[in-house]
Amino acid sequence: MYQAAAATVGAALGYVYSGEAAAVAAWFGSFVAFLNTMLLAWRMRFSATRAAQDPRRELAGLVRSSMERFFMVSLLIAVGLGWMKLMPLPLLAGFALGQLALVVSTIISGIEKQ
Repeated sequence: MYQAAAATVGAALGYVYSGEAAAVAAWFGSFVAFLNTMLLAWRMRFSATRAAQDPRRELAGLVRSSMERFFMVSLLIAVGLGWMKLMPLPLLAGFALGQLALVVSTIISGIEKQ
């Protein structure tokens, strides 16, 4: 929910300041952040359903998940900048805004649980 709001705000700001091309780039960056969050959530649910394993295997799974997310984000940003020819600054700003929304939502949900 927070990431959707951040994507909307980022695209609207991009549109106001630089036009439609900036709005599309900001939306794409936010979408990359959203996909990153979805992959993280999927991995967390998958690992929660499995029985506890050897700590080395758990650490290896954590590293693997981090690398998968890193490469997915890198590839999608490269596609956005290279193949799609999107504006770099709005794309990266949209991505950063999406990641910031994830951090803020995590903090807020932690506060609400207390």
